[in-house]
Amino acid sequence: MIFKVYLHTVLALSIVMFSGISLNANAQSDQNNDVRSLDEILNDKEDYGSDGKPLTSEIMANHYYKTCSNKKNLSFDEEETKILCACNAAKMSEVLSVQEFKDLEKNNKKGKEARGRYLAYAYAPCMKHVIEKKVKHDCYVSRQLDDIVAGKKSLCKCVIDRFKYHFSSNAGNIIRKAAHYNPMTLNPLEDYFIHENYYQQRDHTIKQCRFQFFYKQDNR
Repeated sequence: MIFKVYLHTVLALSIVMFSGISLNANAQSDQNNDVRSLDEILNDKEDYGSDGKPLTSEIMANHYYKTCSNKKNLSFDEEETKILCACNAAKMSEVLSVQEFKDLEKNNKKGKEARGRYLAYAYAPCMKHVIEKKVKHDCYVSRQLDDIVAGKKSLCKCVIDRFKYHFSSNAGNIIRKAAHYNPMTLNPLEDYFIHENYYQQRDHTIKQCRFQFFYKQDNR
């Protein structure tokens, strides 16, 4: 009898202790979710170039453009970077709220949601504009076209059109693949262009358009 009472007491104490630990863990978890990082606190005080005026999506977009265009880019030159940043900023001002702008670089649920909205509705529609300039340049300097004196313009237009179609059809896949390897990315094309697959696809597309070009020449 004494043993049973002792056992019940031990079990009761164990349950209380476990419950206390669970409640404490949940409380700490809730507190951690509510804790704001130093960057978030400082960003609240940043005026984003608004000169003290109430923040709007347009003001946040202008701030984004300045930051984006000054950031070093591994795959685009200065002009290409500005083209992409300007298009992104214009689209972002239409689809993102002020808070979503602030959340873009946060490594949490809100940040993930803001980046998803940005990538789908701002970044994806802008991809084709920077693609055109970059692919055109790469086509014109390609060694595969060294023997073509006249007609390089029309041949490279073929290459550009095929790439633009590819990006229109596969923008989602390109973005998802880049985001898989770098969930914080705001520039999926950087991953795409520094990857070897781009160069293989570019050379294959030039080869296809070159064949088409000479086929038309021979069948005039």
